[in-house]
Amino acid sequence: MKSTIQQQHPRSLWRLLATQLTDLPSRFLSKALLCLTALLSILLSLLLRFVLQYRKTVIRKNLRSSFPTKSAGEIRKLMSAYYRHMSDLLLEPFLFYLAPERLRKRLAKYVNPEVLELLHADQRPVIVFASHYGNWEYLINLPQVTEYPVYTAYSPIKNGMLNRMMIRLRSFLGVKLIPKKGFYRQALSLLRQTAIPNLLVVIADQRPAPGSDKFHISFLDQDTAVQTGGERMAASSQAAVVYVESSKRSRFSYEFTFRLMEHPDRSTPLSITKSYYRFLEKSISRAPSYWLWSHNRWKIPAAAAIHSS
Repeated sequence: MKSTIQQQHPRSLWRLLATQLTDLPSRFLSKALLCLTALLSILLSLLLRFVLQYRKTVIRKNLRSSFPTKSAGEIRKLMSAYYRHMSDLLLEPFLFYLAPERLRKRLAKYVNPEVLELLHADQRPVIVFASHYGNWEYLINLPQVTEYPVYTAYSPIKNGMLNRMMIRLRSFLGVKLIPKKGFYRQALSLLRQTAIPNLLVVIADQRPAPGSDKFHISFLDQDTAVQTGGERMAASSQAAVVYVESSKRSRFSYEFTFRLMEHPDRSTPLSITKSYYRFLEKSISRAPSYWLWSHNRWKIPAAAAIHSS
């Protein structure tokens, strides 16, 4: 008996050592990628903030309008934090693409994927309402955490090489991309399918396109033009609507939490949209520097819109 244990013990140590040695290249690559990306992000942040002063006026104006009670010093701190976050954000798609699978799981953690599992078990199509808060690019790995076929929109780039690179970065983990031209009709058709339930990711906090019907709601103490495409698709397809909250836990690392969106009546205009913006406003209030403040979100004047009380 004793000799058997002595024989097994070295074997166990050898297996452990073999596993550690096998993992060495992956761990080394992960650390090297994180260090390099952090260094590039610091340099990029300095370039954007002090040299190019990228959209400095827009960022300051948006922060001041959204947080009128904050002092000039607090606004400066938020601007500084935002430039650091924006630099991370610009590099994160490339980091995620190059990262080994183990590192990707550390970069993007899903707190409650069972929300989607239950909906899939009920054969319900789903619209996931994402936003420009935290990180939305990491959601490309959703096909690895759910049984749903996952679709989202993309804007083709005129430069062929850049367009191919963008498609590769966003689809290499299984997401199916739908060109924005004709997106609504194709997405609605997918949501109405009964044989296979589909999941559609929409970035719902974008400014409405020029010439489209415009609705306004109150968001961050401002009269805000909103898109209603996601709401209209939900009403027409009876898809479940889920808000995905992105929380930055450490540099380049995020947690995603799914929250079923409560709304009084799908037939009531803007009920889903208002619910979505309430969730988003809470996320921004907890950590303001992680929203996309460099976007000229309030460009559309209030006079051009239909208001909702």
